[in-house]
Amino acid sequence: MSDPSSENANTNGQGNPAAEEKVKVHFVAVGSAPMMKKTKFQIGADQRFSSVITFLRKILKLSGTGSSLFLYCNSAFAPGPDECVGDLRDCFNVRGELVINYSLQEAWG
Repeated sequence: MSDPSSENANTNGQGNPAAEEKVKVHFVAVGSAPMMKKTKFQIGADQRFSSVITFLRKILKLSGTGSSLFLYCNSAFAPGPDECVGDLRDCFNVRGELVINYSLQEAWG
């Protein structure tokens, strides 16, 4: 997967506006999870949450089956991998951002 912040970068204002819509995702480390230098990224609103999981695993260099990663929306619940990022933003945004907390151990519910 390519960097979500650069996807659809070559658009020229034509085409389907829904396909070009972006969601600002803010990653927040919880517990002993490694901190990231850059915590805010843009991702296509039509992307599935599984692409966010894959992207974060790549950024944090978590490969293999032995490394766990738990993601939560607004410190409350774990979205399903098939959830649409745009739908999550529409329902759970905080000041226009989708806040995703991440941890290496189970943190909430």
